[in-house]
Amino acid sequence: MQQWEVIHSVPHLWNDTCHVYLAKTTDFQPWHFQLLSNAELEYALSFRKEQDRIRFIIGCALSRLVLAEQLNMPPHQVPIDRTCPKCQKPHGRPRLPDDKLHWSVSHSGEIILVAFTVNALVGVDVEWIRPFISYDTTHMIEGILTEKEAVHLSSLPKKERLKGILSYWTRKEAVLKATGEGLNTSPQKVEVSGPYQKPVLKKFEGHQDLLAQCVLMDLFLHPEYQASLAIFSHLPINLLLFDAGMLMKMDLEIHHHHR
Repeated sequence: MQQWEVIHSVPHLWNDTCHVYLAKTTDFQPWHFQLLSNAELEYALSFRKEQDRIRFIIGCALSRLVLAEQLNMPPHQVPIDRTCPKCQKPHGRPRLPDDKLHWSVSHSGEIILVAFTVNALVGVDVEWIRPFISYDTTHMIEGILTEKEAVHLSSLPKKERLKGILSYWTRKEAVLKATGEGLNTSPQKVEVSGPYQKPVLKKFEGHQDLLAQCVLMDLFLHPEYQASLAIFSHLPINLLLFDAGMLMKMDLEIHHHHR
C-alpha cells in the first residue's frame, strides 16, 4: 500500500524520480498569497467561489515552494509561465523557460495534488467521487470512453460504475496532461486499462511511439477520491509520496530560515 510521508521541508528532486505532494484546502494560510506572482494573484482573485480560489492558491504556493528549493531562489521569483498558447490567458500548462523540471497540478473537492519530475513529462489528475449525487453514468461516458471501454464499464455492478468512469477519466486525463494536450485532445483518442486492472496505456492516437515510455499508476488517497499519475520516461521512475500538510501550515519565516 502507498505511504504518504509527512514532511517539514522540501526534499531535493533527483533525476528519474517523481515526487507527488498531497495538500488539502484546510492547509490554506494567508501567507500563501505572498508566494504568488502578480499574474497568479490576479487570476486567483477572479474566482467567484472561495473553494476554487483556495485550491488554485495552494496549487501555486506548493508548486513555488518546491521549485524554489530545486532552483535555489525565492518562491515568488520562480519564472513560471502559464500562458495558454491558444488564448494567451494565464491558465495554460505551467512551465519553466528551460523545461528541465516538469510538474502537474490537479485539485478536486478538498484535495490538491502536485507531481514533479526532472526531464520526464508528468501528469496527475484527481477527482472527487461525490457520494451523495446520483449520476447518470450513460450520459457521462459520451466523449470519454472508447467502445471497448464502455463495454467493460457496463459489465461492472451499477453502484461501481461512477468510480469506474472516474478510474478511466483520471488515467486518461493524467496522460493528456503529461503530454501537454489536456482537453484539446478527445479522451477517446486515449485507451487505457479498466477499473480494477493494472493501469496501462494501451493506445494513444498520434502518439503510439509513447506507449512504451508510459508509466501509469493509480494514487490511493481516500475512498471518496480517484487519482492517477502518468510519467513518460525511458528510465525506471522512483516514486515518492509526500503529505504536504505540515509544510503548507508552517510559518513563512520558518521557510526562509530553512533556505
